[in-house]
Amino acid sequence: MIIREYDLLRAEREIFAREILNLARSKGFKILVGKDLFLAKKIKADGVHFSDFDRLPMYFLRRINFIFSFSCHSLKSFLRAQRLSPDMVFISPIFPTSSHKEKKPLGLRGLAKIITKNQNLLPVYALGGVDSVNIKSLKKLKLAGFGAINFFQKD
Repeated sequence: MIIREYDLLRAEREIFAREILNLARSKGFKILVGKDLFLAKKIKADGVHFSDFDRLPMYFLRRINFIFSFSCHSLKSFLRAQRLSPDMVFISPIFPTSSHKEKKPLGLRGLAKIITKNQNLLPVYALGGVDSVNIKSLKKLKLAGFGAINFFQKD
């Protein structure tokens, strides 16, 4: 799970993150904190998550003993991400999504093209607009998995 509550005030975000961390750990899940290495260390999360829209802190580039995930929104971004050697990469958005209506989806072809360029054999996860219907088309690709909101929502 990735904690991505960026709109909360710092103190509120820490409280929220600790609550999620305790719940997740009781279920055996790992927790990554989005865009906040300081908070991830402070609450003893399992890792940290950044995207191609973020500037990575320079001290982060020395690698820490954390799970490091990275979100990419284009082939160009994915090629750059491979040089960072993240533990996993999320490619987004694949399909139209209600959470990012302004983003043009990559589609299955765009995702497939990225997967063919995966020279480092990074675990790749599909994100964005995944639902109970289109997930079937993702199963044909060599993905490590998917992340979703729509998939888990009841119609």
